[in-house]
Amino acid sequence: MHNGPLILGQYRPLDSFVHRLDTRAKLLPIILVLIFGLFTSSSYFYMSALAVLIVSLLLSGITVEQLARSFQPMLWLVAITFLYHLIFTGHTSPVVTSLFGWDIHVEAIRAGAFFSLRLILFVSMAFLVTLTSSPSDLAEAAAKLLGPLKRWRVPVNDIAMILFISMRFVPILHEEFVLIKNAQMTRGVDFHGSLAARARRSLYLLIPVLVAAVNRADELALALQARGYDNKKERTFYSRARLGMAEINFMLLSTIGIIALYLVTS
Repeated sequence: MHNGPLILGQYRPLDSFVHRLDTRAKLLPIILVLIFGLFTSSSYFYMSALAVLIVSLLLSGITVEQLARSFQPMLWLVAITFLYHLIFTGHTSPVVTSLFGWDIHVEAIRAGAFFSLRLILFVSMAFLVTLTSSPSDLAEAAAKLLGPLKRWRVPVNDIAMILFISMRFVPILHEEFVLIKNAQMTRGVDFHGSLAARARRSLYLLIPVLVAAVNRADELALALQARGYDNKKERTFYSRARLGMAEINFMLLSTIGIIALYLVTS
Protein backbone atom coordinates (compact mmCIF):
# COMPACT_ATOMS: atom_id res chain seq x y z
CA MET A 1 0.00 0.00 0.00
CA HIS A 2 1.22 3.50 -0.76
CA ASN A 3 2.38 5.16 2.48
CA GLY A 4 3.46 8.52 1.11
CA PRO A 5 1.55 11.78 1.32
CA LEU A 6 -1.75 11.99 -0.52
CA ILE A 7 -2.57 14.76 -2.96
CA LEU A 8 -5.73 16.18 -4.41
CA GLY A 9 -6.86 14.22 -7.44
CA GLN A 10 -5.15 11.01 -6.31
CA TYR A 11 -7.75 8.24 -6.24
CA ARG A 12 -7.20 5.30 -3.86
CA PRO A 13 -9.19 2.23 -4.99
CA LEU A 14 -10.06 0.78 -1.58
CA ASP A 15 -13.16 -1.04 -0.39
CA SER A 16 -15.13 1.06 2.07
CA PHE A 17 -18.66 2.35 2.48
CA VAL A 18 -17.67 5.79 1.17
CA HIS A 19 -15.92 4.25 -1.85
CA ARG A 20 -18.97 2.18 -2.74
CA LEU A 21 -21.32 5.16 -2.69
CA ASP A 22 -22.30 6.76 -5.96
CA THR A 23 -20.29 9.95 -6.50
CA ARG A 24 -23.46 12.04 -6.76
CA ALA A 25 -24.43 10.95 -3.24
CA LYS A 26 -21.09 12.24 -1.94
CA LEU A 27 -21.29 15.53 -3.85
CA LEU A 28 -24.68 16.54 -2.41
CA PRO A 29 -23.59 16.87 1.26
CA ILE A 30 -20.34 18.51 0.16
CA ILE A 31 -22.27 21.13 -1.82
CA LEU A 32 -24.57 21.70 1.17
CA VAL A 33 -21.60 22.19 3.51
CA LEU A 34 -20.08 24.66 1.04
CA ILE A 35 -23.33 26.64 0.84
CA PHE A 36 -24.03 26.71 4.58
CA GLY A 37 -20.34 27.31 5.30
CA LEU A 38 -20.42 30.53 3.30
CA PHE A 39 -23.42 31.81 5.26
CA THR A 40 -22.52 30.77 8.79
CA SER A 41 -20.38 32.83 11.15
CA SER A 42 -19.92 30.05 13.70
CA SER A 43 -16.60 28.27 14.15
CA TYR A 44 -18.48 25.38 15.77
CA PHE A 45 -20.07 24.59 12.41
CA TYR A 46 -16.65 24.25 10.80
CA MET A 47 -15.15 22.25 13.67
CA SER A 48 -18.07 19.81 13.75
CA ALA A 49 -18.12 19.33 9.97
CA LEU A 50 -14.33 18.95 9.93
CA ALA A 51 -14.47 16.27 12.63
CA VAL A 52 -17.04 14.30 10.61
CA LEU A 53 -14.93 14.63 7.46
CA ILE A 54 -11.76 13.43 9.20
CA VAL A 55 -13.64 10.42 10.59
CA SER A 56 -14.96 9.70 7.08
CA LEU A 57 -11.43 9.86 5.67
CA LEU A 58 -10.16 7.47 8.35
CA LEU A 59 -13.04 5.07 7.67
CA SER A 60 -12.13 5.19 3.97
CA GLY A 61 -8.84 3.43 4.67
CA ILE A 62 -6.64 6.51 5.09
CA THR A 63 -4.24 6.19 8.01
CA VAL A 64 -3.64 8.95 10.53
CA GLU A 65 -0.01 9.23 9.40
CA GLN A 66 -1.00 9.66 5.75
CA LEU A 67 -3.62 12.24 6.68
CA ALA A 68 -1.15 14.23 8.80
CA ARG A 69 1.51 14.20 6.08
CA SER A 70 -1.01 15.20 3.44
CA PHE A 71 -2.06 18.29 5.37
CA GLN A 72 1.51 19.48 5.94
CA PRO A 73 1.80 21.42 2.63
CA MET A 74 -1.45 23.22 3.44
CA LEU A 75 -0.11 24.50 6.76
CA TRP A 76 1.80 27.24 4.96
CA LEU A 77 -1.41 28.51 3.36
CA VAL A 78 -3.23 28.31 6.70
CA ALA A 79 -0.39 30.22 8.39
CA ILE A 80 -0.49 32.93 5.72
CA THR A 81 -4.28 33.22 6.08
CA PHE A 82 -4.04 33.50 9.86
CA LEU A 83 -1.18 36.03 9.68
CA TYR A 84 -3.08 38.15 7.16
CA HIS A 85 -6.02 38.54 9.53
CA LEU A 86 -3.73 39.23 12.49
CA ILE A 87 -2.24 42.17 10.59
CA PHE A 88 -5.16 43.66 8.67
CA THR A 89 -8.36 42.96 10.65
CA GLY A 90 -9.89 43.70 14.04
CA HIS A 91 -8.14 46.98 14.75
CA THR A 92 -11.17 48.35 16.61
CA SER A 93 -11.36 45.42 19.05
CA PRO A 94 -9.45 45.16 22.36
CA VAL A 95 -5.74 44.35 22.30
CA VAL A 96 -4.74 40.94 23.68
CA THR A 97 -0.96 41.19 23.44
CA SER A 98 1.86 42.62 21.37
CA LEU A 99 4.21 40.71 19.08
CA PHE A 100 7.36 42.41 17.78
CA GLY A 101 5.75 45.77 18.54
CA TRP A 102 2.54 44.89 16.68
CA ASP A 103 -0.75 44.87 18.64
CA ILE A 104 -2.72 41.62 18.39
CA HIS A 105 -6.47 42.24 18.64
CA VAL A 106 -9.22 39.87 19.80
CA GLU A 107 -11.21 40.15 16.59
CA ALA A 108 -8.09 39.52 14.51
CA ILE A 109 -7.46 36.21 16.30
CA ARG A 110 -11.11 35.20 15.92
CA ALA A 111 -11.16 36.06 12.19
CA GLY A 112 -7.86 34.29 11.59
CA ALA A 113 -9.04 31.11 13.30
CA PHE A 114 -12.43 31.26 11.54
CA PHE A 115 -11.08 31.59 8.00
CA SER A 116 -8.30 29.07 8.67
CA LEU A 117 -10.93 26.53 9.74
CA ARG A 118 -12.94 27.29 6.61
CA LEU A 119 -9.87 26.69 4.44
CA ILE A 120 -9.05 23.38 6.17
CA LEU A 121 -12.66 22.22 5.87
CA PHE A 122 -12.94 22.99 2.16
CA VAL A 123 -9.64 21.24 1.39
CA SER A 124 -10.73 18.24 3.50
CA MET A 125 -13.91 17.92 1.45
CA ALA A 126 -11.89 17.96 -1.74
CA PHE A 127 -9.65 15.25 -0.29
CA LEU A 128 -12.64 13.08 0.60
CA VAL A 129 -14.31 13.17 -2.80
CA THR A 130 -11.09 12.75 -4.84
CA LEU A 131 -9.65 9.96 -2.68
CA THR A 132 -12.84 7.90 -2.79
CA SER A 133 -14.04 8.61 -6.37
CA SER A 134 -12.12 7.98 -9.58
CA PRO A 135 -11.73 10.88 -12.05
CA SER A 136 -14.06 9.13 -14.50
CA ASP A 137 -16.73 8.76 -11.78
CA LEU A 138 -16.38 12.45 -10.91
CA ALA A 139 -16.72 13.44 -14.57
CA GLU A 140 -19.76 11.19 -15.00
CA ALA A 141 -21.38 12.60 -11.84
CA ALA A 142 -20.76 16.17 -12.99
CA ALA A 143 -22.24 15.44 -16.42
CA LYS A 144 -25.37 13.90 -14.89
CA LEU A 145 -25.85 16.64 -12.30
CA LEU A 146 -25.39 19.38 -14.89
CA GLY A 147 -27.45 17.52 -17.51
CA PRO A 148 -30.54 19.78 -17.21
CA LEU A 149 -28.41 22.78 -18.23
CA LYS A 150 -28.06 21.37 -21.76
CA ARG A 151 -31.40 22.92 -22.72
CA TRP A 152 -29.72 26.32 -22.21
CA ARG A 153 -26.80 25.21 -24.40
CA VAL A 154 -24.36 24.90 -21.52
CA PRO A 155 -21.44 22.69 -22.69
CA VAL A 156 -21.94 20.05 -20.00
CA ASN A 157 -19.83 17.42 -21.77
CA ASP A 158 -16.94 19.84 -22.14
CA ILE A 159 -17.13 20.72 -18.45
CA ALA A 160 -17.07 17.03 -17.52
CA MET A 161 -14.11 16.42 -19.85
CA ILE A 162 -12.19 19.36 -18.37
CA LEU A 163 -12.88 18.07 -14.86
CA PHE A 164 -11.71 14.57 -15.78
CA ILE A 165 -8.50 15.79 -17.43
CA SER A 166 -7.65 18.21 -14.61
CA MET A 167 -8.10 15.52 -11.95
CA ARG A 168 -5.92 13.11 -13.92
CA PHE A 169 -3.24 15.74 -14.43
CA VAL A 170 -2.77 16.57 -10.73
CA PRO A 171 -1.06 13.29 -9.70
CA ILE A 172 0.81 13.14 -13.02
CA LEU A 173 2.27 16.62 -12.51
CA HIS A 174 3.11 15.74 -8.91
CA GLU A 175 5.09 12.74 -10.11
CA GLU A 176 6.79 14.94 -12.70
CA PHE A 177 7.66 17.43 -9.96
CA VAL A 178 9.19 14.69 -7.77
CA LEU A 179 11.23 13.27 -10.66
CA ILE A 180 12.60 16.67 -11.64
CA LYS A 181 13.42 17.52 -8.01
CA ASN A 182 15.29 14.25 -7.57
CA ALA A 183 17.15 14.88 -10.81
CA GLN A 184 18.17 18.37 -9.66
CA MET A 185 19.29 17.02 -6.27
CA THR A 186 21.54 14.45 -7.97
CA ARG A 187 23.12 17.38 -9.83
CA GLY A 188 23.98 19.05 -6.54
CA VAL A 189 21.08 21.48 -6.10
CA ASP A 190 20.36 22.02 -2.39
CA PHE A 191 16.70 22.83 -1.64
CA HIS A 192 17.37 23.57 2.02
CA GLY A 193 18.36 26.85 3.62
CA SER A 194 16.54 30.14 4.07
CA LEU A 195 13.08 30.82 2.70
CA ALA A 196 14.46 33.23 0.08
CA ALA A 197 17.04 30.67 -1.07
CA ARG A 198 14.45 27.92 -1.36
CA ALA A 199 12.11 30.22 -3.32
CA ARG A 200 14.92 31.11 -5.73
CA ARG A 201 15.90 27.47 -6.24
CA SER A 202 12.27 26.52 -6.82
CA LEU A 203 12.61 28.12 -10.24
CA TYR A 204 14.75 25.11 -11.14
CA LEU A 205 11.59 23.03 -10.62
CA LEU A 206 8.76 25.28 -11.73
CA ILE A 207 10.03 25.96 -15.24
CA PRO A 208 10.65 22.27 -16.18
CA VAL A 209 7.30 21.25 -14.66
CA LEU A 210 5.53 24.01 -16.64
CA VAL A 211 7.23 22.91 -19.86
CA ALA A 212 6.29 19.28 -19.17
CA ALA A 213 2.66 20.28 -18.49
CA VAL A 214 2.46 22.20 -21.77
CA ASN A 215 3.94 19.26 -23.67
CA ARG A 216 1.50 16.81 -22.08
CA ALA A 217 -1.44 19.10 -22.87
CA ASP A 218 -0.32 19.32 -26.50
CA GLU A 219 0.01 15.53 -26.74
CA LEU A 220 -3.42 15.08 -25.19
CA ALA A 221 -5.00 17.52 -27.66
CA LEU A 222 -3.45 15.62 -30.57
CA ALA A 223 -4.66 12.30 -29.11
CA LEU A 224 -8.23 13.62 -28.79
CA GLN A 225 -8.12 14.93 -32.35
CA ALA A 226 -6.76 11.63 -33.68
CA ARG A 227 -9.61 9.73 -32.00
CA GLY A 228 -12.21 11.97 -33.57
CA TYR A 229 -13.44 13.65 -30.40
CA ASP A 230 -16.37 15.95 -31.16
CA ASN A 231 -17.79 18.01 -28.32
CA LYS A 232 -21.03 18.68 -30.20
CA LYS A 233 -22.14 15.05 -30.28
CA GLU A 234 -24.07 13.33 -27.51
CA ARG A 235 -21.81 11.14 -25.42
CA THR A 236 -22.54 7.87 -23.61
CA PHE A 237 -21.14 6.50 -20.34
CA TYR A 238 -18.93 3.45 -19.94
CA SER A 239 -20.73 2.50 -16.71
CA ARG A 240 -24.30 3.15 -15.63
CA ALA A 241 -24.23 4.25 -12.00
CA ARG A 242 -27.56 4.25 -10.23
CA LEU A 243 -28.70 5.73 -6.96
CA GLY A 244 -29.70 2.84 -4.69
CA MET A 245 -31.19 2.79 -1.22
CA ALA A 246 -27.77 3.20 0.38
CA GLU A 247 -27.19 6.42 -1.57
CA ILE A 248 -30.70 7.74 -0.89
CA ASN A 249 -30.45 7.05 2.84
CA PHE A 250 -26.97 8.61 2.95
CA MET A 251 -28.12 11.77 1.18
CA LEU A 252 -31.23 12.04 3.35
CA LEU A 253 -29.42 11.56 6.66
CA SER A 254 -26.50 13.80 5.72
CA THR A 255 -28.84 16.57 4.54
CA ILE A 256 -30.81 16.44 7.79
CA GLY A 257 -27.58 16.41 9.79
CA ILE A 258 -26.04 19.37 7.95
CA ILE A 259 -29.21 21.48 8.25
CA ALA A 260 -29.53 20.61 11.95
CA LEU A 261 -25.86 21.47 12.53
CA TYR A 262 -26.32 24.83 10.81
CA LEU A 263 -29.43 25.68 12.86
CA VAL A 264 -27.82 24.64 16.16
CA THR A 265 -24.52 26.45 15.63
CA SER A 266 -25.90 29.63 14.02
